[in-house]
Amino acid sequence: MGKLWHRVANDQGKFDLREVDMSQLKIDQPTIVYLSGFLTNNNRPGYVAGGIKCMEELLRNRPECPVPPKVYAWSHSGLRNLFNLAVYNTFPSSRSSQAGYDIGAGVLMPLVTKGFAIDKRGHVSGTPIPLEEAKKNVMNVTLFGYSAGAIVAQETFNATLKMMKDVGYNEKDAREVLNEVVLVATGVFSRYTKEANRFTTLYLAATNDRMMRAKNWIWGTTGTLLRTTFTGYANKQRSLTVRPLSDTSVYITAPVRPSDYEWKYDDSGRPVEKKHFGLLYPRWTGLRSYHELQHYLTTDEKNNSFANIALYALINAVNRQGTVKPMDLIQPPPANQNASEAYRAKIAAAIRPMPQSLKRKNP
Repeated sequence: MGKLWHRVANDQGKFDLREVDMSQLKIDQPTIVYLSGFLTNNNRPGYVAGGIKCMEELLRNRPECPVPPKVYAWSHSGLRNLFNLAVYNTFPSSRSSQAGYDIGAGVLMPLVTKGFAIDKRGHVSGTPIPLEEAKKNVMNVTLFGYSAGAIVAQETFNATLKMMKDVGYNEKDAREVLNEVVLVATGVFSRYTKEANRFTTLYLAATNDRMMRAKNWIWGTTGTLLRTTFTGYANKQRSLTVRPLSDTSVYITAPVRPSDYEWKYDDSGRPVEKKHFGLLYPRWTGLRSYHELQHYLTTDEKNNSFANIALYALINAVNRQGTVKPMDLIQPPPANQNASEAYRAKIAAAIRPMPQSLKRKNP
């Protein structure tokens, strides 16, 4: 089975990676759960620690986020996760792997039930708590999914919804509670047109992401979304597009560069550091995947049009005190007095209407 981890400071001022006992986990403050790609397995602690560090560094020393959230990261049990990816995309409305059940049982169910327990056979017990209390509790949870991790997030939704109904919630109330969980999904591998009325979700997908294109070809996502919204030029799109898919989800696309770096700037806007990152395809191939996480997390507005979107979404999610709409997540945080008008204009110019085919499904 997969495992949940966090980083803990040691006596030498460094950090140790420690496994979390999910049976004892209690989330009572803003928390990010990082769900990463299929290569982040239990036997690769460096990848796990890197995911946690990535989230921590992104939000460190941000005046808009004075109290940094807790950060946990999930590791997969092995490459079987690739099989789970395929099965989920075949049955997106109901499928969940064991990872979805483990995360749902450890992270979300204790927040929405009293006396929650799950036995060795997977049978659950517990008592639903008042609806408003359950909503308030899960507002502390923000999921960040990268690549196959976005599918684990959707499996977590399916598994948690089933467990909530098993302990006595009706489906309407259970969905209403789960809408309060925020998911920022990047390099998305899931079936976003099939995932309405779930977590409050931002999907970020590069139009030239080669892995995304392969997924779309295999499962027909091109036929369900891209054909209806970007007819004839899906792979030629050259600008940012922000498009609602449902009341709880927004799909954001843009092309990314093949470069392996981004610039960091000081407060005056001068470039001070050129930060490189690793590429998924070996350099000797001369090919680029355009799937690297850093393309989606960049804060360099000169790098690509995704710049600052994920950052602002995470800050707004961590700071939320009530129900938040997905379009509100991508606005500069209220405490950010230096947000450029160029960013606001970028978002405003990118907004497109919901496709008619999805409007009929989401009246």
